[in-house]
Amino acid sequence: MTFTQADFKSNIQNLDDSVVITIQLGDLLVKKVLLDPGSSADVLFYSTFQKMKLSDNNLQPTGGDLVGFSGERVPILGLVWLRITLGEYPLSKTYDIQYLVVDCFSPYNLILGRPFLNKFGAIVSTVHLCVKFSVQDEHIVTIHGDHKEAWHCYNIGMKFQNGPKQPQINNVLSTASSSELADLDPRADFLERPTPTGELRKIHFNKDPNKYTFVGTAISKDELPTIENFLQANADLFAWTPSDMPGIDPQIISHKLAINPSVRPIQQKKRNLGEEKKRASLEETQKLINANFIREIRFTTWLANVVMVRKQNGKWCMCVDFIDLNKACPKDSYPLPSIDSLVDNASGYATLSFMDAYSGYNQILMHPSDQNKTAFITEFGNYCYKVMPFGLKNAGATYQRLMDKIFAKQIGRNIEVYVDDMVTKTKVGHSHIDDLTEIFGQI
Repeated sequence: MTFTQADFKSNIQNLDDSVVITIQLGDLLVKKVLLDPGSSADVLFYSTFQKMKLSDNNLQPTGGDLVGFSGERVPILGLVWLRITLGEYPLSKTYDIQYLVVDCFSPYNLILGRPFLNKFGAIVSTVHLCVKFSVQDEHIVTIHGDHKEAWHCYNIGMKFQNGPKQPQINNVLSTASSSELADLDPRADFLERPTPTGELRKIHFNKDPNKYTFVGTAISKDELPTIENFLQANADLFAWTPSDMPGIDPQIISHKLAINPSVRPIQQKKRNLGEEKKRASLEETQKLINANFIREIRFTTWLANVVMVRKQNGKWCMCVDFIDLNKACPKDSYPLPSIDSLVDNASGYATLSFMDAYSGYNQILMHPSDQNKTAFITEFGNYCYKVMPFGLKNAGATYQRLMDKIFAKQIGRNIEVYVDDMVTKTKVGHSHIDDLTEIFGQI
Protein backbone atom coordinates (compact mmCIF):
# COMPACT_ATOMS: atom_id res chain seq x y z
CA MET A 1 0.00 0.00 0.00
CA THR A 2 1.27 3.43 -0.89
CA PHE A 3 0.21 6.95 0.03
CA THR A 4 0.77 9.73 -2.49
CA GLN A 5 -0.10 13.38 -3.02
CA ALA A 6 -3.37 12.21 -4.59
CA ASP A 7 -4.50 10.90 -1.20
CA PHE A 8 -4.86 14.43 0.14
CA LYS A 9 -8.61 14.94 -0.09
CA SER A 10 -8.86 18.41 1.42
CA ASN A 11 -7.13 21.60 0.41
CA ILE A 12 -6.68 22.36 4.10
CA GLN A 13 -3.16 21.70 5.20
CA ASN A 14 -2.75 18.89 7.70
CA LEU A 15 -2.96 20.31 11.21
CA ASP A 16 -2.12 17.07 13.00
CA ASP A 17 -5.81 16.15 13.13
CA SER A 18 -7.06 12.78 14.25
CA VAL A 19 -8.35 10.31 11.68
CA VAL A 20 -12.09 10.26 12.41
CA ILE A 21 -14.35 8.19 10.17
CA THR A 22 -17.86 6.72 9.94
CA ILE A 23 -18.29 2.95 10.09
CA GLN A 24 -21.15 0.48 10.03
CA LEU A 25 -21.57 -1.17 13.44
CA GLY A 26 -24.16 -3.93 13.27
CA ASP A 27 -27.05 -2.39 11.31
CA LEU A 28 -26.20 1.19 12.29
CA LEU A 29 -23.92 3.87 10.89
CA VAL A 30 -21.77 5.28 13.68
CA LYS A 31 -19.98 8.61 13.28
CA LYS A 32 -17.12 10.07 15.33
CA VAL A 33 -15.03 6.89 15.23
CA LEU A 34 -11.38 7.52 16.09
CA LEU A 35 -8.71 5.36 14.44
CA ASP A 36 -5.86 5.14 16.94
CA PRO A 37 -2.88 2.89 16.09
CA GLY A 38 -1.47 3.71 19.54
CA SER A 39 -4.35 2.03 21.37
CA SER A 40 -4.04 -1.59 22.48
CA ALA A 41 -7.82 -2.01 22.70
CA ASP A 42 -11.00 -1.34 20.75
CA VAL A 43 -13.19 0.78 23.02
CA LEU A 44 -16.95 1.30 22.86
CA PHE A 45 -18.27 4.03 25.14
CA TYR A 46 -21.31 3.19 27.23
CA SER A 47 -23.19 6.26 25.99
CA THR A 48 -22.87 4.88 22.44
CA PHE A 49 -23.80 1.41 23.69
CA GLN A 50 -27.05 2.86 25.07
CA LYS A 51 -27.81 4.92 21.95
CA MET A 52 -27.55 1.68 19.94
CA LYS A 53 -30.29 0.35 22.26
CA LEU A 54 -28.20 -2.64 23.25
CA SER A 55 -29.08 -4.50 26.43
CA ASP A 56 -26.65 -4.66 29.32
CA ASN A 57 -27.21 -8.41 29.20
CA ASN A 58 -25.11 -8.47 26.02
CA LEU A 59 -22.09 -7.52 28.12
CA GLN A 60 -19.73 -10.28 29.20
CA PRO A 61 -18.36 -9.70 32.71
CA THR A 62 -14.66 -8.98 32.91
CA GLY A 63 -12.19 -7.39 35.26
CA GLY A 64 -9.65 -4.64 34.92
CA ASP A 65 -9.29 -0.98 34.08
CA LEU A 66 -8.48 0.97 30.95
CA VAL A 67 -5.38 3.07 31.46
CA GLY A 68 -4.95 6.25 29.43
CA PHE A 69 -1.68 7.78 28.33
CA SER A 70 -1.67 10.14 31.31
CA GLY A 71 -2.34 7.33 33.81
CA GLU A 72 -6.08 7.83 34.33
CA ARG A 73 -7.93 4.59 35.02
CA VAL A 74 -11.53 3.76 34.08
CA PRO A 75 -13.23 0.50 35.11
CA ILE A 76 -14.22 -1.82 32.26
CA LEU A 77 -17.97 -2.50 32.45
CA GLY A 78 -17.75 -5.59 30.24
CA LEU A 79 -16.96 -7.05 26.82
CA VAL A 80 -19.24 -7.13 23.81
CA TRP A 81 -18.85 -8.64 20.34
CA LEU A 82 -20.28 -6.59 17.46
CA ARG A 83 -19.99 -6.94 13.71
CA ILE A 84 -18.26 -4.05 12.01
CA THR A 85 -18.04 -3.19 8.32
CA LEU A 86 -15.28 -1.02 6.87
CA GLY A 87 -15.93 0.40 3.42
CA GLU A 88 -18.98 0.12 1.19
CA TYR A 89 -20.14 -3.04 -0.54
CA PRO A 90 -18.67 -4.60 -2.63
CA LEU A 91 -15.41 -2.91 -1.64
CA SER A 92 -15.75 -3.66 2.05
CA LYS A 93 -14.70 -6.05 4.81
CA THR A 94 -16.81 -7.30 7.70
CA TYR A 95 -15.58 -8.95 10.90
CA ASP A 96 -16.79 -9.54 14.44
CA ILE A 97 -14.72 -7.41 16.83
CA GLN A 98 -14.57 -7.55 20.62
CA TYR A 99 -14.93 -4.18 22.35
CA LEU A 100 -14.20 -3.06 25.87
CA VAL A 101 -17.19 -1.07 27.16
CA VAL A 102 -16.40 1.82 29.52
CA ASP A 103 -18.55 4.56 31.00
CA CYS A 104 -16.63 7.82 30.84
CA PHE A 105 -16.56 11.01 28.83
CA SER A 106 -15.14 11.03 25.32
CA PRO A 107 -15.90 13.21 22.29
CA TYR A 108 -15.78 10.00 20.23
CA ASN A 109 -18.36 7.24 20.01
CA LEU A 110 -15.78 4.55 19.42
CA ILE A 111 -11.99 4.13 19.48
CA LEU A 112 -10.58 1.52 17.11
CA GLY A 113 -7.05 0.50 17.97
CA ARG A 114 -4.49 -2.07 16.90
CA PRO A 115 -6.76 -5.16 17.30
CA PHE A 116 -9.20 -3.70 14.77
CA LEU A 117 -6.52 -2.42 12.39
CA ASN A 118 -4.64 -5.74 12.44
CA LYS A 119 -7.83 -7.74 11.88
CA PHE A 120 -8.72 -5.69 8.81
CA GLY A 121 -5.12 -5.35 7.62
CA ALA A 122 -5.67 -1.59 7.60
CA ILE A 123 -2.95 1.07 7.49
CA VAL A 124 -3.57 4.59 8.79
CA SER A 125 -1.76 7.63 7.45
CA THR A 126 -2.08 10.55 9.84
CA VAL A 127 -0.33 12.73 7.25
CA HIS A 128 -2.97 12.06 4.60
CA LEU A 129 -5.80 11.65 7.14
CA CYS A 130 -7.01 8.40 5.63
CA VAL A 131 -6.91 4.63 6.09
CA LYS A 132 -6.29 1.98 3.43
CA PHE A 133 -7.02 -1.73 3.33
CA SER A 134 -7.12 -4.41 0.65
CA VAL A 135 -10.17 -6.35 -0.50
CA GLN A 136 -9.52 -9.90 -1.73
CA ASP A 137 -5.88 -8.87 -2.26
CA GLU A 138 -6.92 -7.20 -5.51
CA HIS A 139 -8.32 -3.79 -4.67
CA ILE A 140 -6.97 -1.15 -2.34
CA VAL A 141 -9.77 0.80 -0.65
CA THR A 142 -9.17 4.28 0.75
CA ILE A 143 -11.39 5.86 3.39
CA HIS A 144 -10.75 9.49 4.21
CA GLY A 145 -11.21 11.02 7.63
CA ASP A 146 -13.80 13.69 8.25
CA HIS A 147 -11.83 16.89 8.86
CA LYS A 148 -14.79 18.83 10.27
CA GLU A 149 -15.82 15.97 12.56
CA ALA A 150 -12.25 15.65 13.84
CA TRP A 151 -12.14 19.33 14.70
CA HIS A 152 -15.57 19.16 16.32
CA CYS A 153 -14.44 16.30 18.55
CA TYR A 154 -11.22 18.13 19.38
CA ASN A 155 -13.11 21.25 20.46
CA ILE A 156 -15.53 19.25 22.61
CA GLY A 157 -12.59 17.53 24.27
CA MET A 158 -10.87 20.83 24.98
CA LYS A 159 -14.03 22.36 26.48
CA PHE A 160 -14.47 19.36 28.72
CA GLN A 161 -10.87 19.43 29.91
CA ASN A 162 -11.32 23.07 30.91
CA GLY A 163 -14.55 22.20 32.73
CA PRO A 164 -15.43 19.49 35.30
CA LYS A 165 -12.63 17.08 36.11
CA GLN A 166 -14.13 13.65 35.41
CA PRO A 167 -12.63 10.42 34.11
CA GLN A 168 -12.10 10.38 30.40
CA ILE A 169 -10.29 8.12 27.96
CA ASN A 170 -9.41 9.48 24.54
CA ASN A 171 -6.35 7.39 23.66
CA VAL A 172 -5.89 4.08 25.40
CA LEU A 173 -2.47 2.55 25.92
CA SER A 174 -3.19 -0.61 27.86
CA THR A 175 -5.57 -2.57 30.07
CA ALA A 176 -4.88 -3.31 33.73
CA SER A 177 -6.24 -6.42 35.41
CA SER A 178 -8.03 -6.16 38.73
CA SER A 179 -9.19 -9.20 40.65
CA GLU A 180 -11.48 -6.97 42.71
CA LEU A 181 -13.59 -6.22 39.63
CA ALA A 182 -13.67 -9.77 38.32
CA ASP A 183 -16.73 -10.77 40.35
CA LEU A 184 -18.73 -7.66 39.56
CA ASP A 185 -21.57 -7.58 37.11
CA PRO A 186 -20.90 -5.10 34.27
CA ARG A 187 -24.05 -3.14 35.19
CA ALA A 188 -22.37 -1.88 38.33
CA ASP A 189 -21.99 1.87 37.88
CA PHE A 190 -25.18 3.30 39.42
CA LEU A 191 -24.19 6.95 39.37
CA GLU A 192 -26.22 9.26 41.56
CA ARG A 193 -28.87 11.25 39.70
CA PRO A 194 -27.79 14.75 38.65
CA THR A 195 -29.26 17.56 40.71
CA PRO A 196 -30.76 20.73 39.21
CA THR A 197 -28.68 23.86 39.14
CA GLY A 198 -29.72 26.82 41.26
CA GLU A 199 -31.16 26.96 44.77
CA LEU A 200 -33.85 24.47 45.73
CA ARG A 201 -36.48 24.59 48.42
CA LYS A 202 -37.47 21.36 50.17
CA ILE A 203 -41.21 20.73 50.52
CA HIS A 204 -42.24 18.14 53.12
CA PHE A 205 -45.40 16.10 52.75
CA ASN A 206 -47.65 15.86 55.81
CA LYS A 207 -44.80 17.30 57.91
CA ASP A 208 -42.92 14.00 57.54
CA PRO A 209 -39.13 14.72 57.44
CA ASN A 210 -38.55 11.61 55.29
CA LYS A 211 -41.10 12.52 52.61
CA TYR A 212 -40.21 15.54 50.53
CA THR A 213 -39.59 16.94 47.07
CA PHE A 214 -37.81 20.04 45.75
CA VAL A 215 -38.99 23.23 44.11
CA GLY A 216 -36.66 25.74 42.51
CA THR A 217 -36.53 29.10 44.25
CA ALA A 218 -36.39 30.85 40.86
CA ILE A 219 -40.17 30.45 40.69
CA SER A 220 -41.95 33.73 41.38
CA LYS A 221 -43.07 34.40 44.95
CA ASP A 222 -46.68 34.60 43.78
CA GLU A 223 -46.59 31.16 42.15
CA LEU A 224 -44.53 29.30 44.77
CA PRO A 225 -47.31 28.97 47.45
CA THR A 226 -49.73 27.78 44.77
CA ILE A 227 -47.34 25.05 43.65
CA GLU A 228 -46.67 24.00 47.26
CA ASN A 229 -50.40 23.69 47.97
CA PHE A 230 -50.92 21.78 44.73
CA LEU A 231 -48.21 19.25 45.60
CA GLN A 232 -49.59 18.76 49.10
CA ALA A 233 -53.05 18.12 47.64
CA ASN A 234 -51.59 15.42 45.38
CA ALA A 235 -49.37 13.76 47.97
CA ASP A 236 -51.06 10.40 47.28
CA LEU A 237 -49.35 10.27 43.85
CA PHE A 238 -45.89 10.16 45.43
CA ALA A 239 -44.46 6.74 46.32
CA TRP A 240 -41.99 6.25 49.16
CA THR A 241 -42.03 2.47 49.51
CA PRO A 242 -43.09 -0.45 47.26
CA SER A 243 -46.30 -0.72 49.29
CA ASP A 244 -47.29 2.73 47.95
CA MET A 245 -47.43 1.35 44.41
CA PRO A 246 -50.75 -0.16 43.30
CA GLY A 247 -49.22 -1.36 40.03
CA ILE A 248 -50.71 -1.35 36.53
CA ASP A 249 -53.91 -3.26 35.80
CA PRO A 250 -52.85 -6.26 33.65
CA GLN A 251 -55.79 -5.54 31.35
CA ILE A 252 -53.89 -2.41 30.32
CA ILE A 253 -50.50 -4.07 29.92
CA SER A 254 -48.40 -6.99 31.14
CA HIS A 255 -44.98 -8.25 30.10
CA LYS A 256 -45.06 -11.33 27.88
CA LEU A 257 -42.06 -13.41 26.84
CA ALA A 258 -42.12 -14.63 23.25
CA ILE A 259 -39.63 -17.47 23.71
CA ASN A 260 -38.52 -19.33 20.60
CA PRO A 261 -40.19 -22.76 21.00
CA SER A 262 -37.20 -24.49 19.42
CA VAL A 263 -34.86 -23.31 22.22
CA ARG A 264 -34.38 -25.69 25.13
CA PRO A 265 -34.77 -24.15 28.60
CA ILE A 266 -31.45 -23.60 30.36
CA GLN A 267 -30.93 -24.06 34.09
CA GLN A 268 -27.70 -22.38 35.13
CA LYS A 269 -25.52 -24.16 37.65
CA LYS A 270 -25.44 -22.48 41.01
CA ARG A 271 -22.54 -20.07 41.51
CA ASN A 272 -21.03 -19.82 44.95
CA LEU A 273 -21.15 -16.41 46.62
CA GLY A 274 -18.84 -15.16 49.33
CA GLU A 275 -20.21 -14.69 52.83
CA GLU A 276 -20.73 -10.94 52.43
CA LYS A 277 -22.54 -11.35 49.11
CA LYS A 278 -24.57 -14.23 50.55
CA ARG A 279 -25.83 -12.04 53.39
CA ALA A 280 -26.57 -9.20 50.99
CA SER A 281 -28.51 -11.53 48.65
CA LEU A 282 -30.65 -12.70 51.59
CA GLU A 283 -31.48 -9.10 52.50
CA GLU A 284 -32.32 -8.15 48.90
CA THR A 285 -34.44 -11.28 48.42
CA GLN A 286 -36.36 -10.52 51.60
CA LYS A 287 -37.04 -6.98 50.36
CA LEU A 288 -38.52 -8.40 47.14
CA ILE A 289 -40.65 -10.85 49.13
CA ASN A 290 -41.91 -8.07 51.41
CA ALA A 291 -42.79 -5.96 48.37
CA ASN A 292 -44.69 -8.93 46.88
CA PHE A 293 -42.50 -8.75 43.76
CA ILE A 294 -41.41 -12.40 43.80
CA ARG A 295 -42.75 -15.78 44.91
CA GLU A 296 -41.09 -19.08 45.71
CA ILE A 297 -40.99 -21.70 42.98
CA ARG A 298 -40.10 -25.37 43.35
CA PHE A 299 -40.16 -26.92 39.87
CA THR A 300 -38.21 -24.81 37.39
CA THR A 301 -37.59 -24.91 33.65
CA TRP A 302 -35.50 -21.77 33.20
CA LEU A 303 -33.21 -20.91 36.08
CA ALA A 304 -30.68 -18.08 36.43
CA ASN A 305 -28.08 -17.03 38.98
CA VAL A 306 -28.04 -13.78 40.90
CA VAL A 307 -25.11 -11.37 40.58
CA MET A 308 -24.32 -9.12 43.53
CA VAL A 309 -23.10 -5.67 42.51
CA ARG A 310 -21.57 -3.15 44.89
CA LYS A 311 -22.88 0.32 44.13
CA GLN A 312 -20.86 3.51 44.53
CA ASN A 313 -22.48 4.19 47.90
CA GLY A 314 -21.08 0.89 49.19
CA LYS A 315 -24.41 -0.93 49.27
CA TRP A 316 -25.15 -4.10 47.33
CA CYS A 317 -27.58 -4.46 44.45
CA MET A 318 -28.88 -7.86 43.35
CA CYS A 319 -29.16 -8.47 39.61
CA VAL A 320 -30.35 -11.61 37.85
CA ASP A 321 -28.31 -13.07 34.99
CA PHE A 322 -31.03 -13.41 32.34
CA ILE A 323 -28.52 -13.81 29.49
CA ASP A 324 -29.75 -17.28 28.46
CA LEU A 325 -33.43 -16.33 28.65
CA ASN A 326 -32.81 -13.15 26.66
CA LYS A 327 -31.05 -15.06 23.89
CA ALA A 328 -34.18 -17.18 23.44
CA CYS A 329 -36.45 -14.12 23.02
CA PRO A 330 -36.77 -12.10 19.80
CA LYS A 331 -36.18 -8.38 20.10
CA ASP A 332 -39.19 -6.12 20.56
CA SER A 333 -38.27 -3.27 18.22
CA TYR A 334 -40.74 -0.80 19.70
CA PRO A 335 -39.06 2.59 19.11
CA LEU A 336 -37.59 4.49 22.05
CA PRO A 337 -37.61 8.28 21.74
CA SER A 338 -34.53 10.14 20.56
CA ILE A 339 -32.78 11.76 23.53
CA ASP A 340 -31.60 14.67 21.37
CA SER A 341 -35.16 15.32 20.17
CA LEU A 342 -36.53 15.22 23.71
CA VAL A 343 -33.96 17.79 24.86
CA ASP A 344 -34.77 20.04 21.91
CA ASN A 345 -38.52 19.66 22.51
CA ALA A 346 -38.16 20.73 26.16
CA SER A 347 -35.99 23.78 25.48
CA GLY A 348 -37.42 27.27 25.39
CA TYR A 349 -40.24 26.57 27.85
CA ALA A 350 -40.84 28.80 30.87
CA THR A 351 -41.21 26.12 33.55
CA LEU A 352 -40.17 22.47 33.77
CA SER A 353 -40.99 19.76 36.32
CA PHE A 354 -38.91 16.59 36.38
CA MET A 355 -40.54 13.36 37.54
CA ASP A 356 -39.26 9.81 37.87
CA ALA A 357 -41.57 6.78 38.10
CA TYR A 358 -40.68 5.04 41.36
CA SER A 359 -39.42 1.51 40.62
CA GLY A 360 -41.27 1.86 37.35
CA TYR A 361 -40.56 -1.52 35.80
CA ASN A 362 -41.89 -3.32 38.86
CA GLN A 363 -45.30 -1.71 38.42
CA ILE A 364 -45.93 -3.87 35.33
CA LEU A 365 -46.92 -7.45 36.07
CA MET A 366 -45.35 -10.42 34.36
CA HIS A 367 -47.86 -12.43 32.37
CA PRO A 368 -48.87 -15.39 34.61
CA SER A 369 -47.73 -17.94 32.02
CA ASP A 370 -44.22 -16.46 31.96
CA GLN A 371 -43.54 -15.83 35.66
CA ASN A 372 -41.90 -19.23 36.16
CA LYS A 373 -39.42 -18.49 33.35
CA THR A 374 -37.88 -15.66 35.40
CA ALA A 375 -36.79 -18.09 38.15
CA PHE A 376 -33.49 -17.39 39.90
CA ILE A 377 -31.31 -19.19 42.44
CA THR A 378 -30.66 -17.98 45.97
CA GLU A 379 -28.98 -19.59 48.96
CA PHE A 380 -32.39 -20.17 50.51
CA GLY A 381 -34.52 -21.42 47.62
CA ASN A 382 -35.59 -20.53 44.10
CA TYR A 383 -37.90 -17.62 43.34
CA CYS A 384 -39.55 -16.12 40.28
CA TYR A 385 -40.80 -12.63 39.52
CA LYS A 386 -44.47 -11.67 39.66
CA VAL A 387 -43.58 -8.24 38.27
CA MET A 388 -41.43 -7.21 35.31
CA PRO A 389 -37.80 -7.16 36.53
CA PHE A 390 -34.81 -5.20 35.28
CA GLY A 391 -32.54 -7.11 32.94
CA LEU A 392 -35.12 -8.66 30.64
CA LYS A 393 -34.41 -8.02 26.98
CA ASN A 394 -37.61 -6.18 26.06
CA ALA A 395 -38.54 -4.62 29.41
CA GLY A 396 -37.66 -1.10 28.24
CA ALA A 397 -39.84 -1.46 25.14
CA THR A 398 -42.79 -2.68 27.21
CA TYR A 399 -42.46 0.24 29.61
CA GLN A 400 -42.15 2.84 26.83
CA ARG A 401 -45.22 1.35 25.15
CA LEU A 402 -47.14 1.83 28.41
CA MET A 403 -46.00 5.44 28.82
CA ASP A 404 -46.89 6.29 25.21
CA LYS A 405 -50.35 4.83 25.82
CA ILE A 406 -50.90 6.73 29.09
CA PHE A 407 -49.74 10.10 27.77
CA ALA A 408 -50.86 9.75 24.15
CA LYS A 409 -52.68 13.12 24.24
CA GLN A 410 -49.98 14.98 26.18
CA ILE A 411 -46.63 13.90 24.69
CA GLY A 412 -45.10 16.72 22.69
CA ARG A 413 -47.63 19.25 23.99
CA ASN A 414 -46.96 19.53 27.72
CA ILE A 415 -44.85 16.48 28.57
CA GLU A 416 -41.84 14.58 27.23
CA VAL A 417 -41.27 10.97 28.28
CA TYR A 418 -38.27 8.65 28.07
CA VAL A 419 -39.09 5.29 29.69
CA ASP A 420 -39.62 6.16 33.38
CA ASP A 421 -38.34 9.76 33.22
CA MET A 422 -40.87 12.53 32.56
CA VAL A 423 -40.60 16.28 32.03
CA THR A 424 -43.72 18.42 32.28
CA LYS A 425 -43.24 21.64 30.33
CA THR A 426 -45.19 24.90 30.28
CA LYS A 427 -45.03 27.64 27.65
CA VAL A 428 -44.15 31.21 28.49
CA GLY A 429 -47.21 33.05 29.76
CA HIS A 430 -49.13 29.90 30.72
CA SER A 431 -49.86 28.37 34.13
CA HIS A 432 -47.62 25.46 35.12
CA ILE A 433 -50.30 24.35 37.60
CA ASP A 434 -52.71 23.76 34.72
CA ASP A 435 -50.24 21.46 32.96
CA LEU A 436 -49.35 19.62 36.17
CA THR A 437 -53.05 19.16 36.96
CA GLU A 438 -53.61 17.51 33.59
CA ILE A 439 -50.53 15.27 33.91
CA PHE A 440 -51.28 14.29 37.51
CA GLY A 441 -54.87 13.57 36.57
CA GLN A 442 -53.69 11.26 33.81
CA ILE A 443 -51.33 9.47 36.20
